[in-house]
Parts: sequence; C-alpha cells; structure tokens
Amino acid sequence: MSAPTATTGTGVTLGLYVLDCPDPWELAAFYGGMLGAEVAAGSSDDWVELTGPGTGLAFQRVAHHQPPRWPDGTPQQAHLDLRVDRYEEPHALALSLGARPLDPLTPPSVDEARDFRVYADPAGHPFCLCTCAPAS
Repeated sequence: MSAPTATTGTGVTLGLYVLDCPDPWELAAFYGGMLGAEVAAGSSDDWVELTGPGTGLAFQRVAHHQPPRWPDGTPQQAHLDLRVDRYEEPHALALSLGARPLDPLTPPSVDEARDFRVYADPAGHPFCLCTCAPAS
C-alpha cells in the first residue's frame, strides 16, 4: 500500500460518482449543462465521464434501468445536492435541460425560505438544488 495522501490522510480519494441510466450521453448532457462541464475523451455509448473542476461524475448504461420514484415507490439509494446561491436561474436551467420538479412543484420565488428543492433528472434520479451552506 502506498503512503497516505496529504489531502485525505488515508490514501483513499473519491474517484467518480457513477449513475446508472438508460442513456449515458443524455444524462452527461444534462449534468454537463448544469455544472458547465465537458464530456471526457474516451467516453462511449456504455460509459460517459464528465471532466472539469468539481465534476467527478460518470454515467453507465444499464439496459433495464428502473429509476427511483420519489418520495414513494422504488427507493432512491443516493442523490446529488447541487449547491446554488439562489434558485431562479438554476431552476430555469435544470428545466431547460430536461429536469422535472418533484418538491415543491411550484417555481421558486425571490423570497424562498426553504433551503432545498427536489428535482428528477432526465433518467429519473432525484437531485436537489440547495442554498444551504456547506459543512465546515
């Protein structure tokens, strides 16, 4: 085993967070659009990775993918929290890229008090837009 890295102290770092989906290119276009990231060279019809600062996402084709049903039904096993300063522009961007609002269904207001909003990406995975501060 190699020596621990300076950043983690354990020698282990998170490589990629991989989402199963029926169409990796579609989901890469969605999250690439949300994050301002590009598709990595070497991506294929079965595996697509994003590249760029703070991405760490990949998408894997699964022939019989069954998306979670939020909040009831097939349970989600994980979801992404995308941090935003305010909701209006990221909400519009998410919808333009194919997301569906799940909770709340109404568009955000300027004086929104809630610190997260739940959406489904084009493959049905729940994700949140969050205005909450990161943990320190």
